[in-house]
Amino acid sequence: MKNEIAKEMGKPFKSKEIYFVSDLPKTRNGKVMRRIIKNAFLQNEIGDISRLVNPKCVEEIFALNIT
Repeated sequence: MKNEIAKEMGKPFKSKEIYFVSDLPKTRNGKVMRRIIKNAFLQNEIGDISRLVNPKCVEEIFALNIT
């Protein structure tokens, strides 16, 4: 999977790990909230998620961080 990503999108997008989740946190406009994804994965303060269409997926991302 990693090599396919590097082939299609370029080597800078080849990541060390790939995690699959059921959904990504999005606003009503369909904008993916990258800040929330990053903060949830790093287990930092997430902030206001009241405007997300699918706030439950943030918990799933929060649980991914395996340190």
